[in-house]
Amino acid sequence: MQATFDSFRNFNYAQASVHLWVFKKSTAASKFTARYAHTTYDLNSILRSTVQRDVARLTEFSPYTYLAENNDNSCLTLPAAGSDFPLLKALIDRPEPEWRVRSIRDLKGAEGYAVKFTHSNRTVYAVKRSAENWKTSYPKKFINIVFENDELAASADNGFSIERNFDFYSLDDNLLVAQKRAFESSMQHRAAYAQAFVGLRQDIIFSAIFTNMQPLIDFVGTNATHLKRMATVEQRAVYAHPNFLPTLQAVSARRGYGLNFDPATNKIIPCPQTVKDILQVLLDHRLHSEITERIYDVPDATQR
Repeated sequence: MQATFDSFRNFNYAQASVHLWVFKKSTAASKFTARYAHTTYDLNSILRSTVQRDVARLTEFSPYTYLAENNDNSCLTLPAAGSDFPLLKALIDRPEPEWRVRSIRDLKGAEGYAVKFTHSNRTVYAVKRSAENWKTSYPKKFINIVFENDELAASADNGFSIERNFDFYSLDDNLLVAQKRAFESSMQHRAAYAQAFVGLRQDIIFSAIFTNMQPLIDFVGTNATHLKRMATVEQRAVYAHPNFLPTLQAVSARRGYGLNFDPATNKIIPCPQTVKDILQVLLDHRLHSEITERIYDVPDATQR
């Protein structure tokens, strides 16, 4: 991923050709529809300078996980495969003249837009989820554009608006995510981690560590953060380690976790009072400091 990140940072955006596509969600197998919007020379110049500023601020990267968060100067990286982006890419890689925007209806209600920056036979895809109904009341935050004569142009007047940053980028079949929540929404990543919890509940090994899973199911509910945590539990599978239950019982007693265990089976007895602690243990996010002897709960953990 380092090579992709370096290529992304060093890409010649200033000399790249610019093609802007507008996309909407679809119930078809393709999941999207997309149309090419011809843009003027001035708007292309603004888009080039916008992407250069946005890329310049991204000076570091870390792997994307369900619980990972990035800061103002970092992005999260992951393979494009497994997301919905390859489906969108297949549409916006079609010949532009054949899929040109013909009506204002092609723009209204768009889910987002993707700008293709192409130079020396390589392309960086910059994708942004559009503001609701493409609102135009934030002139300092957005590039104002209008649709006239079958093309988009920069304008001082209120028209459609494009923000001066992008949610995520794609290069070399990898994704670089700058705005995680927007990426997950537009590429339907929520569905993936929601489905992960369904699968986890059907895992015989996982269900066997509880006397009753219902308190955990009730706690997670449809909460997006909790669903991400359960998807992470499935990925890490700490619960499947040898002697997990007797080890957890011993640590809980020694550290005062307060977890309850069935004396006959040693299974965990979940309840509303302990379910949050159980989740931290399953995530392996309950950490002991050897310096202060304190116990900490952390939102995510990276192994050294």
